[in-house]
Amino acid sequence: MKGTFAYILTLLSCVLFCELKGQLAAPDLRCVSVTSPTSAVLSWIIPPDPSGLFSEYQIWSSSVQTGPFVKIGTVNVYAQTSFTQVPTNADLQSQYYYMTTVSGTTSSLPSDTLRSIFVNFSNPNGVVSLNWNAVHTPLLPSSSVTYTLSREAPAGTWTAIYVGNKQNYKDTIEVCKIFYNYKVEIADNSGCISLSNVTGDTCYNIQAPNIIVIDSVSVKANGESVIGWSPSSSMDVTSYIIYKSSGGFLIPIDTVFGYNNTAFTFTSTSANSGSEGYCVAAADSCGNYSIPSLTHNTMFLKATYDLCSRTAGLSWTAYSNLTNNVLKYDVYCSVDGALPFLVGSATGTTFNHTSLIPGSNYCYTIRVWNSDQSISASSNQTCLTAGSLPGPLFAYINSVSVNANKQVEVSFSVDTTNPYKGTNIYKSEDRIHFSKIGFVASTTVMPIVYTDIDVKTSEKNYYYKVEVSDDCNNPGVSSDTSKTIVLQVSNDNENVFLNTLTWDDYQKWSGGVASYNIYRAVNGVFDSSPVGNVSGSTRSFVDNVQDYVSEQGKFSYFVEAVEGPGNIYGFNDVARSNVADAYVEVTVFVPNAFAPKGQNNVWLPIAQYVEKSDYKVMVFNRWGDKVFETQSDTEGWTGDAATDEIYVYVIEYKNARGEYIQLKGHLTVIR
Repeated sequence: MKGTFAYILTLLSCVLFCELKGQLAAPDLRCVSVTSPTSAVLSWIIPPDPSGLFSEYQIWSSSVQTGPFVKIGTVNVYAQTSFTQVPTNADLQSQYYYMTTVSGTTSSLPSDTLRSIFVNFSNPNGVVSLNWNAVHTPLLPSSSVTYTLSREAPAGTWTAIYVGNKQNYKDTIEVCKIFYNYKVEIADNSGCISLSNVTGDTCYNIQAPNIIVIDSVSVKANGESVIGWSPSSSMDVTSYIIYKSSGGFLIPIDTVFGYNNTAFTFTSTSANSGSEGYCVAAADSCGNYSIPSLTHNTMFLKATYDLCSRTAGLSWTAYSNLTNNVLKYDVYCSVDGALPFLVGSATGTTFNHTSLIPGSNYCYTIRVWNSDQSISASSNQTCLTAGSLPGPLFAYINSVSVNANKQVEVSFSVDTTNPYKGTNIYKSEDRIHFSKIGFVASTTVMPIVYTDIDVKTSEKNYYYKVEVSDDCNNPGVSSDTSKTIVLQVSNDNENVFLNTLTWDDYQKWSGGVASYNIYRAVNGVFDSSPVGNVSGSTRSFVDNVQDYVSEQGKFSYFVEAVEGPGNIYGFNDVARSNVADAYVEVTVFVPNAFAPKGQNNVWLPIAQYVEKSDYKVMVFNRWGDKVFETQSDTEGWTGDAATDEIYVYVIEYKNARGEYIQLKGHLTVIR
């Protein structure tokens, strides 16, 4: 803006000064356009001439900026804005031009000197080098700031290949042999264009294509190597040569044809046996070959297995020359042929996969990622079967039984054909959530019995299982889950002599439950033989204790499950429930009268289910004197020497629950 404003002030000053002197300003020369090898067109803006002083425009030219300038033409029409020089040397070199205005015998000061644009051309090494001069230095304030370089191919078709403010350009030749013409132009805001000469020649591509950039080299699950790369930045590429690196030498193994064919699968690979290097070179239609790319090596993955830790140790060769460097290595695993899943990542070239399950097959691959995770590559696949030290072939719970101390005895057997550390015992109250409660060191004496004292056997079931630890202290075979029996006893409210037993089923035996034996204790002493036996599908039993009215009235029971035949290990066991108690309580019947000289001549209370050792009967007269006392439930009062008709009795006894009871009442003696 400042340059334009200064130019306008200068022009106005010149107009005023020149008018005063009777002299016009020079035309405002804007463009020089080389229109053909023999002509050049100059374009200008006419100067003001309000007084009609114009005589002619004179055009001056020189091949050098310092002159001498020669007048090459005149224009006698004031309104004319262009002039064509014929012939011209502008197709051979740059020409300099300026103009003056003649009014009468007076000539104006020269206009700005413009230089025709001349493009220099050379084609060394398959790259056309072009450079050109400016129309004016600096550019006119009215000039565009960018040049447009165009190329002609085929004849008559011009394509802009560069727009910018530089005055040079290198055009890489992509085909073997072609004729190209070039020209440069720059516009002026007056509407005219300065156009250069047209220059050209037959151009040859003698440059090798640019180096190929490999994306990645991966190994497929079947062991084949896959190489992928980006298309060449050289557009004339027609094929890609694949090389394998061997002993420091590059051996061509195949050629891929087509510019956009940028992947190759090598089926004769040995990537399952070791890391292999590959690189790629590009070839163009002229037979030029690029320098081979950087070598990318496949990742070779190895796996080892540690029996004691049950860990797969993975190691692999580092991936080199990955674009944007390595971010991480992801470790994928497939178990027993299932879909692979991510088990972890590493920044180095080792990884440990722990807690493998013996007997399962594990197949691993490594996937490397570059820093922006736009490129990845896979290793070979390596597989192993997780093993374990030879240990016991089975663990079996013989029985889960409640002992006399209300503790649970877990009896189990372990195969002793192979050594082992010991056995872990697990307990649960819901058969879902198990917790370890004990460990028993290895022994050859079977069965092994573990006693669990932290139990409430009358209130809830407990589930148990055992798990063998091998010599590395790793978990081995496990048993099935077995469950305690919970027995409950109730007394019939209508018939006090009937005790009803109910229990849940025993779990579990290889031979199942054949039957249940019911054992009873009277006053704490169990019979050696069962009082009943029911089938394995029965869960209840009713016991009539009427024959034991002379006893205290406390009855205890336990149920014994009996294993059926067919145990796979040849065992045959029993399992006891908890002990459940029943208390039979009957009110003592006391006669309220008797006749010592009559038919009912003995007064005897009838006592059932009471503790005989704490039994006492006393009779008192009206003065409180004790007239009778006995501690036998079979001895009665005969009323001898009875003088009163009314007496008071007191009976003391202990019931089946051990509670002391005292009965008082009146007794009538009938004369």
